[in-house]
Amino acid sequence: MAGTGRNLVLVASMLALLALAALLAPSALWACVAAAVLGLAGVVLLRGNGWRTGALLVAALALSLAALDVFAGLLTPAAHGSGLVRRTEPRWWPPPHPVLGFRPKPDSQVVNTATYGRDTVFHQTYHFDADGARVTPQAPPGAAVYLFLGDSFMFGQGLPDDQSLAALFAKANDYKVRAVNLGVPGNAPNQLVRAFEAGLLDGYIAQPVKAVVVWIIPAQLARVTGEGSWLGSSPRYELADGKLVHTGSFDEYRWSHPIAGIKRLLGEHFTFVDAIGRQQRQEQQIELFVAMMARLQAFARDKFKAPLVVVCSWPDETSKPGHGSSPFAQPILVDVLARLRKLGIALISVDQTVKGHPVSALLIPHDGHPTALTNQLVANELKRRLNGP
Repeated sequence: MAGTGRNLVLVASMLALLALAALLAPSALWACVAAAVLGLAGVVLLRGNGWRTGALLVAALALSLAALDVFAGLLTPAAHGSGLVRRTEPRWWPPPHPVLGFRPKPDSQVVNTATYGRDTVFHQTYHFDADGARVTPQAPPGAAVYLFLGDSFMFGQGLPDDQSLAALFAKANDYKVRAVNLGVPGNAPNQLVRAFEAGLLDGYIAQPVKAVVVWIIPAQLARVTGEGSWLGSSPRYELADGKLVHTGSFDEYRWSHPIAGIKRLLGEHFTFVDAIGRQQRQEQQIELFVAMMARLQAFARDKFKAPLVVVCSWPDETSKPGHGSSPFAQPILVDVLARLRKLGIALISVDQTVKGHPVSALLIPHDGHPTALTNQLVANELKRRLNGP
């Protein structure tokens, strides 16, 4: 009996140490290693064959999980911006939004710093106007309006306000047009569709909107099903009879479907769990993504009588094998663009637009977002497509 009490105290102490390790560990992998070490310690310290066998099983299970995660990690491309540390002031930014999940606060500013080791990659202050759009150059009254939607690529992460694609498009047009930068870091196409559906862009209906411009990257494919720790409160969609249906937020869905919620939670911490059912999930993501682009095209046409123009940082038929580091097979990504073309969506290839310039001048080091040069080249091409030389 005394031995049982001693064992219970030891187990409770080990569980407390494991909980502390899980909080302090940089990843679930290290938490598994800690569990394995504590399990082996239990084999030595606990009394009784049953207790020791249990401790050995815990150690074996933890080591198996760690080994599976390491193996799956070797097969998974490195995450975009791996090794880069980003900070914002205020810390929790963008702030919550009841419709889109998150969105910049009107008449505000945020300081964004990125470091790689001891080096500062960028230190920028972003400013937002009364509509929550990132500040762009003023235009004369009655000027043509262009809406720029998307994620951090469209937003111009790491660059000053006047070097975003929208700002440089205004500059390319001699500041005679109004370019509205509604890009938000971390956005999925879900936010863009929901913004139209919820009437958040209706304030522009009475204005002379000439085009809706969206910037797409392969990473957005995973976001349409909420694969991103920041997307829980974001709008969720599914396809019903080929039509997009808004079902609430991802968090709401996961609470009402606990098995899906648990799998998503485990997938965020263990690469091998995330790999389960990946092919079927990718097929679903492709269909959702294409449907969302078609819906955006219809919204641009119906609300503004304007075209949807898609800027693509994306492999196409001319790209060399091994383009980028997407978990999607390159032929699948190429096929997505082919499907967008069949919808009649105008595409602007970033790769084709910046051809001949060194990569070091086109992407922010260690970060991968476009530099001002890339944005300027795309802005010039966008002007040519929309307004002529």
